[in-house]
Amino acid sequence: MNLTDVLVHEMVVDWGGNRKVIARRGGVTVFECVVRPAQGITYVTECLPQRDDPETVGHLVSVLGYLRGHGMSDIVVVHPEFWDVGGSDCGRIVPMWLRLDVEMIATFERVLPVGHRIEPLGEVAGDAHDRRVFDEVLSGQYGPMIDEASLSVTAQGTARGAIAVTLDRGVPLIGHLAVEQALRGAGLGKTLLVRSMLALAAAGYADCRLNVMADNFTARRLYRSIGFVQDRATLKASRVTS
Repeated sequence: MNLTDVLVHEMVVDWGGNRKVIARRGGVTVFECVVRPAQGITYVTECLPQRDDPETVGHLVSVLGYLRGHGMSDIVVVHPEFWDVGGSDCGRIVPMWLRLDVEMIATFERVLPVGHRIEPLGEVAGDAHDRRVFDEVLSGQYGPMIDEASLSVTAQGTARGAIAVTLDRGVPLIGHLAVEQALRGAGLGKTLLVRSMLALAAAGYADCRLNVMADNFTARRLYRSIGFVQDRATLKASRVTS
């Protein structure tokens, strides 16, 4: 076999606790992705190139085999929705982006209900699912917390809503936003979002990103209401196990 035809994998340190896997052929990079370990599951994201090409999908499949060889047997891959990598379908993900225009964002701020206040993130809020997601975000899976943009809205000393923002590979990322079920629709989520984005701008950041499930129309409407737009193709999450 010609050595220039052999696909060689390399795992290198990426931002935070993440790793990047690079696949090369003949010394030339033909594929790369980010690997995020989290609570027994390995997430594979940021796959490049994103093209509708069987060879590119084959490179991803080879990377999955490489990860299994390193003891990672339960893997969730986030990839272009037109790729078929097997496994079980975990849903579609919409990547969104916002330019931090202070004047525009400030126009969306709402007055909080009487007795509510915005504080630095302490106690989180939401249902059991929300708390699990907050635990993942706070664990550092998506990079270090941006404290000034991670906030709670409280009433009578109890968190009624919360937003957690991390520095993910050098860019602010909304890890999670949740409000108690009984208080949804009262403007708490929007105020948290606006205050968080204003804090990012004050800290010198130029933009912010997030990933939201495609079928979470309520969240998508909220993010769009202050200017977030979908900036890349919809992605698919697939869970593959050995």
